[in-house]
This record gives sequence, structure tokens and C-alpha cells, in this order.
Amino acid sequence: SFSKTHPSNLFNYCPKCGNKDLEFNGVKVLSCAACGLDYYINPAPAVAVVLEYPDGSIVLTRRKFEPRQGTFDLPGGFVEINESIEDTVIREIFEELKYTVPSMNYIGSFPNEYVYKGVSYFTCDMAFVCPIPEGTPLHPSDDVSEALTIKPNDIDHQQISFPSISNIIRLYISNKADKV
Repeated sequence: SFSKTHPSNLFNYCPKCGNKDLEFNGVKVLSCAACGLDYYINPAPAVAVVLEYPDGSIVLTRRKFEPRQGTFDLPGGFVEINESIEDTVIREIFEELKYTVPSMNYIGSFPNEYVYKGVSYFTCDMAFVCPIPEGTPLHPSDDVSEALTIKPNDIDHQQISFPSISNIIRLYISNKADKV
């Protein structure tokens, strides 16, 4: 019972030989009987960053483009080929907000289904907390239209872009409560 945007419901031809005889194993492999290709539907790694001010407020970004254009998100994005997770954190925060993170702490990961142009891409969103000094200027760029500073408990999760991002924010809040 996969969504209509799942690759097994959309990919009708082998990407290697063009044969129309692709079979889905029901889990994560599309196989071509003609050329023997096994196409794996594996998650893509991505990062989401909680930029944390000394007063406990954090930064949310507004998505400039689809999917979920106009909703709130944590800054971050996809890992590029031959890039480490840590380098992705640094690159994405600089691309989106023109801020260079001085340090980062990993807090957890959550799966996500990212539907883009009618096709599901599965991600594993890895969450980090990075400090940001009070008064640091943020310059929304790239795929971010706005940066908002907010107390985590004031966030309306109905306006958050993806369930994985809501889960990361909830984990962050829970971790903070455990340390009090």
C-alpha cells in the first residue's frame, strides 16, 4: 500500500534498457527481467539544523519553493555526492542564511517522504543543534524566503513543512526539558 507517488507506481520502464518489464519486490527493489538491472529505492541523507540562540529561541525558515512552499522548516538540505554530513550542515546553513556554524551536535534522525514533482523521494533527516550568537544577522538566500526567530514551544506544528521536521523540533524540546 504505497502512495501513488511511490516510484513503484510511477516507473514503468527500465532506466537502463527501456524494457517495460520492471517488477517491484514489494519492499525497495525494481528489477528488469530483460537486462538484470536492480534499481534500489533507498533513502537519501539530509540534514536539518536547529540554530539555537542563548535565550533558547531557534530559527525557522520559510520554504521559497515546492514542495510545501510557504511552510516553515528548519534550515538544511540534501547531502551532495562525496560530501560528509558535517560538511552538509556547514554548506546548507551558509547557503540558506549566510551564517557559518562554529560547532554542531547531533541529536537524532527521522525518516521522511519528500514528494517532489509528483515523485516520492525517501530521506533520512539527520538533526543537529548549532549555536548562534544573539544579534547574528541572517540573510535568507537560496531556497529560503524568510528566517523567523521563535521560542520552540510557540511553534504551530500545523505550519511545519514535513512530519520529520516536527519530530525533530519535538525531540529538541524534549531533550531541553530533560536537561532542566
